[in-house]
Amino acid sequence: MKSEKNSLFVEVTEAFTESVRKKYHFPAQEKAAMAQVAADLWQAVSGRAGFWYVMQKADAVTQKPALASVVMTLGAGVDELQEHYMRRDALLECYMAEALAGELLLSCYPRMNRLLGEREGLYPARYCFYGSQEEYPLEAMKTAPALLGQTEVVCNRALCLVPKKSVVFFVELTRDEKTVCQGVCAGCGQRDCPNWQAEGDAQKQSRWPDLLSRPLPYGYERILGR
Repeated sequence: MKSEKNSLFVEVTEAFTESVRKKYHFPAQEKAAMAQVAADLWQAVSGRAGFWYVMQKADAVTQKPALASVVMTLGAGVDELQEHYMRRDALLECYMAEALAGELLLSCYPRMNRLLGEREGLYPARYCFYGSQEEYPLEAMKTAPALLGQTEVVCNRALCLVPKKSVVFFVELTRDEKTVCQGVCAGCGQRDCPNWQAEGDAQKQSRWPDLLSRPLPYGYERILGR
């Protein structure tokens, strides 16, 4: 089933760039370099960020909620930008782009929430990511309805998405606007949310790993002195 791309307006502001700089512990003397990377990134993602979704109706017999299969991406421009930096051996700029793009992708979830609500009258109650639950094994990602409904994002044999700054998931939907899930527990202030209560810290860490704590390629290790 073919699905239509829904564009997402993303903006790489000075405040956003500064928040990422602090979060990823880039020193103050790198502000100018990071500002330039942010400008390059904004140009790379402008007009390319968006998402596709395929609806699955609720089942009254099995009591399964309405679902949306979703593919979301910042587009191929991020990959192209990082490849440009790598050809110049600009490893620091490449890592800055990785940090900024990762946070920019996270910021797309609330925007997607709003668009789903406006168009379907339904709101995300819970996000289900491939590889995080037995019901959604990583191998099944290749056959995700939204992934099959478009050609801009593909899943390769290694089960990696291309472009890299892309994500595929299911969303359990509700008509109750007050229970909207923000999508990312680590950035959500709703501590009384049942999704927080149902998941342990270890599981949250595996779903949303901190870029600074995961194993890094050799070039990034050189930058960070690991």
